[in-house]
Amino acid sequence: MRRLCLAICLVLSTVAFSQDKRSISGVVVNAANKLPVVNASVFVNGTSRGAVTDANGRFYLGSLPAGSYELVISSVGFSTIVYPFSSDKLPLELSLELKPKAEELEPVTVEPFERDGWKQWGKFFTENFIGTSAAAKLCEIRNPKVLRFRYSKKRRVLEVMADKPLIIENRALGYRIQYQLEAFVYDWNARSQVFLGFSLFEDLAKEHRRMAARYLENRQRAYQGSVMHFIRSLYNNRLKQEGFEVQRLKREVNLEKQRVRKLKATEPRRSVFSGGQVVSLAGTSSSYDSLNYYQRVLMEPDSIEIISPALLTADSLIAFNSDSTKTFYFKDYLQVVSNTAREEEEYLEFTRQSGRKPSYQRSVAILLEGTPVTIDHNGMYIPPQDLFLLDYWAWSEKIAHLLPWDYVPDIP
Repeated sequence: MRRLCLAICLVLSTVAFSQDKRSISGVVVNAANKLPVVNASVFVNGTSRGAVTDANGRFYLGSLPAGSYELVISSVGFSTIVYPFSSDKLPLELSLELKPKAEELEPVTVEPFERDGWKQWGKFFTENFIGTSAAAKLCEIRNPKVLRFRYSKKRRVLEVMADKPLIIENRALGYRIQYQLEAFVYDWNARSQVFLGFSLFEDLAKEHRRMAARYLENRQRAYQGSVMHFIRSLYNNRLKQEGFEVQRLKREVNLEKQRVRKLKATEPRRSVFSGGQVVSLAGTSSSYDSLNYYQRVLMEPDSIEIISPALLTADSLIAFNSDSTKTFYFKDYLQVVSNTAREEEEYLEFTRQSGRKPSYQRSVAILLEGTPVTIDHNGMYIPPQDLFLLDYWAWSEKIAHLLPWDYVPDIP
């Protein structure tokens, strides 16, 4: 009996030691007075691993997933700390100091926050932050009052901030997300949108067990063809096996459209009777062919896409680093087609293409700074703002389709 108890104790000790090897613990204090910060939020960004500090400012996170992540430490009234770490370096014992936020004084030149911001911008923000997909219809921001909106008429830029983490319930994928919004910027002049933040996931399947199978199905659908799916396939050199076709793409100025536009603006115009109406035609020719050609060219995009026919392999896009991460780099643009995932009907409606049938998802990516990004096996890429997404991914990569970095797809 004594030997059996000893054996059990040895097993328990081994399990505890194994868990400690994948843990982060430590203390959070106020940088100004070195006192413990109680109830500070400490979580691994993009996962379900999180905790709050106790009365002594201490915290513990165990059983952390393998890979490279960010530890986020935040508390109301303090500046957020982001501590990058790799599971290769675990366990970690940290001593962290949160700096109190200085009171922000609004400069005269900066537009004030909108008094009725949610009423004026709530729908626009939700569609561009949560999305317009089928899953987005089942998402809800539970505390919209924490959002603040500021619009610059001069710059035509909308900025959105949040005083506290957003609580988002996604009843399509089955997650309750605590999202700490760091930045949301929509620029009409640049025709671009960027939002950044930190997320902590809670699985709703624990509360709604009858919906568990539906959640798993929807998560799998959101994962297929996503940026997470692509980065993981790229990291593991499985682009072809996972159904991705990747090609180089260049965008060149449509010189013919520029020529026709200039021609219409400078040449004398002549009235021509066409289709029962009097229309105006640039130049001296009054032929219908010239009129139709001009109209057709002016309807073309300002730039022309030139796609290389050769399919790229992962080896031509990534390089190995000294740790478990890899470097992802390419010139110009990348066209990425997922042959295992089709466009949503909502995407066709959003892009005013409802007249055709859904095709395979086609996306385009560009490195904004022209410098490499670092990728990991979990699908993470850093810095995230440097990989700019166009076409399908620009529409689909919203909060409604957000999956935790430790998500494991159920693929046979």
